[in-house]
Amino acid sequence: MNRPPFEVADIIRQHGKNFIENNRSWLTYLHLRVLHTIEHCRTAALGGHLDGCSRCGYRSDISYNSCGNRHCPKCLTHARDLWLAERSKELLPIGYFHVVFTLPHEMS
Repeated sequence: MNRPPFEVADIIRQHGKNFIENNRSWLTYLHLRVLHTIEHCRTAALGGHLDGCSRCGYRSDISYNSCGNRHCPKCLTHARDLWLAERSKELLPIGYFHVVFTLPHEMS
């Protein structure tokens, strides 16, 4: 799989501090924590490990640890894709449309 030209973490690294400064009034600790974990996901900041062969002991690349945050597109994209694939097996082989409309209060 090819790496995209830029990722959410790249945007947070480049513009995160400015975003936080401009929106400090409504950002909560949880928002800041999500931004921080996504920014550091799969970097040396979270540590890492050497990939290697269990047979010969050859050590190859360093793999950095992921943040595991449910908001992180790197960590949970695979889990989401698996879930969607399972749900798609439950669909009928027809076209689907998502329609949203509002009912008058008197009808609810």
